[in-house]
Amino acid sequence: AEGTYLLWLDCRALHMTDAQLERFFIEEAGLGLSPGRAFGPEGSGFMRLNIGAPRAAILSGLERLAAAISRITP
Repeated sequence: AEGTYLLWLDCRALHMTDAQLERFFIEEAGLGLSPGRAFGPEGSGFMRLNIGAPRAAILSGLERLAAAISRITP
């Protein structure tokens, strides 16, 4: 039950280091997610998203993330 509102985003396809990934989420998408590496070496390449928030806030964040990713991928 404790993890009901937590999603692990697999970001390995972005081919970024953990530090680059964290900066990308903050600087490009405007999102302060928890870096997966904070939970152990197997979390490398992942970001943890807490969805225990109003639906509108989650949708806005996901739209910002999609826009940021579209700017760096062909």
